[in-house]
Amino acid sequence: MINWPAVIKYDGDDELVYVASVEAWKCDAELHLYNHRSSDQLIDSSGRVFSLDYSDDDTIVTEDTGTRLKLDDFIRLVRIHASSSHHCCIEKISFRSFAEGIELIAGMNEQI
Repeated sequence: MINWPAVIKYDGDDELVYVASVEAWKCDAELHLYNHRSSDQLIDSSGRVFSLDYSDDDTIVTEDTGTRLKLDDFIRLVRIHASSSHHCCIEKISFRSFAEGIELIAGMNEQI
């Protein structure tokens, strides 16, 4: 089960896409427009990593990969996201939990 909020990390893209809830996931058509690759990931607020795939009826399904990201690795991803979004002082970005980092991403996206 996914702990919301979460972010999507598309393979080959530095930006992280914030997803507030399962309802937002189901209702936001833009999240479903991309042709997901097997290497695209959804990272939840506990650091668990989920793969994105399509079901037989072309809806997107998530599958727990059994992997949990290290917090330091997630901080690095958020810093890269901030840099690609032209936010300054990225080396000062730090947080104590995945949930804090995901909320930071939500705030960055609101400023764009």
